[in-house]
Amino acid sequence: MTPTSYQGPLEGDDKDHRTRSQSEDTNLGVGQPGITVGAILADKGNDIFTVAPSTTVKDVVAELNRMRVGALLVVNPAKEPIGIVSERDVVRHADTVGLDVFAQPVETIMTANPQCCVPTDKVESVMLRMTESRFRHMPVLNDGKLCGLISIGDVVRHRMREIEYENLKIKQALVG
Repeated sequence: MTPTSYQGPLEGDDKDHRTRSQSEDTNLGVGQPGITVGAILADKGNDIFTVAPSTTVKDVVAELNRMRVGALLVVNPAKEPIGIVSERDVVRHADTVGLDVFAQPVETIMTANPQCCVPTDKVESVMLRMTESRFRHMPVLNDGKLCGLISIGDVVRHRMREIEYENLKIKQALVG
């Protein structure tokens, strides 16, 4: 017997109804125009790794290694981001200051007042800000409260998924 997917339309079939092997739902859940930062956080989670401004650079390096991340947020007692410190910051300061940098508090090497975004920001606008300002991590605030941290890797991964979906739609349009 021939599989039903290879059979032509039957007498009672709706001639205007077509099925497709892939759709928005089957293609990674993407396809809505303009994926938002909130969608990235929903996918990756809201884990935020923070340190106090008085934490030593040595302890920051240990925390970066332990958590397997490239950056930590520096927060005040109210958990508001006042800075961000990355592996790159540590390397630059170790080069200019020397090994004494590891005994200093992180507030001496952090990037103060990091640029932030909100969950409703579009991925494209965040990617543009990160690229133009040449930074890799951005805190996410919701109603002024810290709710996540995204990296350029997170942004690129979601943009690639969006491009894959657009490519699929073009192929479907060509095939009919």
